[in-house]
Amino acid sequence: MVKAGQKEIEKIRASKKHDPEINLYILLDQTDSIVINAVELEFKHLSVTQPQVRILTMLSRENRPVTLEELSNWTLKEFNSVSTLINRMEKKGLVKKTKKNGNFKTYVTLTEKGSKLYHQGVTERSIHLIFDKLSKEERQQLKELLMKVRNNTRELLGLDYRPPFLP
Repeated sequence: MVKAGQKEIEKIRASKKHDPEINLYILLDQTDSIVINAVELEFKHLSVTQPQVRILTMLSRENRPVTLEELSNWTLKEFNSVSTLINRMEKKGLVKKTKKNGNFKTYVTLTEKGSKLYHQGVTERSIHLIFDKLSKEERQQLKELLMKVRNNTRELLGLDYRPPFLP
C-alpha cells in the first residue's frame, strides 16, 4: 500500500511532468546548452571561450570604451565575474583597461589583437548554420518571443529598477 505522502508526491510529479511552462523551460535550457556547446566547439581552435567572444562582440559593436558595469549589465553576469574575465582577456592581449582622469570607473577597449581575432577569426559559422533552418519570419518571431521572455524576467528580478529619486 502506498503511503499518503507518497501519493501526494506522485500527484505533484505527474503535474510537473505535464506543466507547459516547465516543459518550455526544459526545452529552452536544452537548446541553450547545445547551442553554446556548438559555438564553444567552433571557438576552441582560437583558444577563446564563448564568454570572451561575448565581450569581444559588445566591444566591437559599441566601438568605444565600455565600463565594467556596462559589460556586467549586458552579459547579465556578476561584476566580479566580468572583472575576472576582463583580466584574463587583458593578459591574452585581447582588451585593454584604462581609467579616465577623475573617474573611478574602469573602461575596456578592444586591442588590435582582439579586433583581428573577432573580425577575422570568429566566423560564428555555427550560429548561422543553426539558425539557417528558420525562415526570416520564424527568426523574427523567435526574436520577439525571446525578448518578451527576457524582458519579463528582467522585470521580475528588478534588474531595470531605478529608484525615482535617482537621475
